[in-house]
Amino acid sequence: MQELLGSGTFGQVVKCVKKGTSEKVAIKMLKSRKYVAEVAQAEINILTQLNKQRPDEFNVIKAFEFFLYNNIICLVFEMLDMSLFDYMVSIGGSFPVRMIRPIVTQVGTALAKLKSLGIIHSDLKPDNIMLVDNFTHPLKVKVIDFGCARHVSEARCSSYIQARYYRSPEIILGYPFCEAIDMWSLGCIVAELFTGCTLYPGASEYDQIRYITETQGLPDENMLNRATKTHLFFRRQRYYQHSLWRLKIKDRYEWETGIKPIERRTNIFSCLDDLAKINVQSEPEMSGIMVEMGDMWQCVDLIKEMLTLEPEKRITPIDLLSHPFITMAHLEHFSKSP
Repeated sequence: MQELLGSGTFGQVVKCVKKGTSEKVAIKMLKSRKYVAEVAQAEINILTQLNKQRPDEFNVIKAFEFFLYNNIICLVFEMLDMSLFDYMVSIGGSFPVRMIRPIVTQVGTALAKLKSLGIIHSDLKPDNIMLVDNFTHPLKVKVIDFGCARHVSEARCSSYIQARYYRSPEIILGYPFCEAIDMWSLGCIVAELFTGCTLYPGASEYDQIRYITETQGLPDENMLNRATKTHLFFRRQRYYQHSLWRLKIKDRYEWETGIKPIERRTNIFSCLDDLAKINVQSEPEMSGIMVEMGDMWQCVDLIKEMLTLEPEKRITPIDLLSHPFITMAHLEHFSKSP
């Protein structure tokens, strides 16, 4: 063991060297308690399935082996560089759109493969996207940490699902969910790269859904009717012969729960189109302001499709990979211009 790379609720990740080969690896060390052992076994099952699919080709971390040492469960992975979160901190602001494209393409490719295998990652966030080696392979990334992953057939809101900032409306509301929750998380990540700030930094689930609805409007009435936790954040108001859901005002929510709503947004948007007001950069390799603006608006359009409130209407990974922002079809006219 050489150094501690990180620690969490269930264990630690340590940088190690294999004595026989001098190969550097990362070992996830988990305490062998009953619940942790069950979670670890589920992760090992999914990693074993992914390893059979040549994970390098779809940008997922490679797992080499698993073993038990002094009653500690050890999962051995390839050594990667830094997390996207750490890279974002080092950049210190929004990414040029040209840097966002390879990241979203690679993660989109990973999500397409996971969807084909019926796997939900369930915890996609900047910490769980790693740069492989930013010196030799700039902006090459891989998706890591399948500790919360599950198969679609096991999709139930019975445990931790998604970090709050990247949590989809269906998880907050208790609505039936599938792998589309990962696409929501990716949309939040791309918006964060685009603006340099967390899009929806809620201090509670109420704040999270409040930020979402203040920017994007209310989810479909049918979705609110079917969800099991709608009543925690919304109340019905009667209009003539109809009744509609309305978000509880902050004072009412605080009175009911004792949880004080907090405003933590750096930027408060009235709609997602407002994102374009933030990322205004000069990209010298682009041939003119029209190209830059066209690229920016295509990125905003993709973010809007990833952040569609109703999961059934949200863009799929395959459709994401054919979106003009990814294919750069909108730039062909300019490349052919004299």
